[in-house]
Amino acid sequence: MKLISAFAIAAISGSAFAGVGIQTNGGFELGSGADSDGWEEVAGGPAGTVSERFFGMAASGDYSHRISAVGDDTAGASAVLIQNTQFNGLDSLAPGSSVSLSFDAATNFGPGGVGFYVLRVLDASGAIVADTGLQNLAATGGYQSYSTAALTVPAFGAAPSDYYAAFVEISVAAGAFDGSSAEAFIDNVVISGTVVPAPGALGMLALGGLVAGRRRR
Repeated sequence: MKLISAFAIAAISGSAFAGVGIQTNGGFELGSGADSDGWEEVAGGPAGTVSERFFGMAASGDYSHRISAVGDDTAGASAVLIQNTQFNGLDSLAPGSSVSLSFDAATNFGPGGVGFYVLRVLDASGAIVADTGLQNLAATGGYQSYSTAALTVPAFGAAPSDYYAAFVEISVAAGAFDGSSAEAFIDNVVISGTVVPAPGALGMLALGGLVAGRRRR
């Protein structure tokens, strides 16, 4: 009789290996200097435009992440904070499961300043397969909680539909005129979802269980 480990059986059946809170460093407590671990930080525009880990202005803990865009008469500006669970080495989102985003933000918008957030499901090639659309950040001053509607993860299929990742983008932008600005402090980011090994990984785990069983005969 061939014995298969409980781990291999779980893999074969596609059982989930993680649940709510699949984000990396959602509180921004981990990082080096201005860099937040697990996040991509992009900023472009005149002086004062930054995307940076920030000590203080936190909804909880010691750190938040600050995105600030400052425009002038020569150019507009944008500052962006991104997380892609594929780049952080996470297993695939479970097919047929739901994924959603929540976070806290404190914002200050000057003339022409705007802010947005979006949650997407990407396949292994980075193509968008589900999308909340751009959602607006409000002008709040203090912290306010935000959340998205849940997205449904598609069924597995042939590559690149054999893996799905959660993609989060939070951004602010300023116009191309003096005095335009937008700033947001982000904290307590939670990506609620369920992950499982992709089909290729399931096959390898099952094979490993069968080999282990043969060795124990």
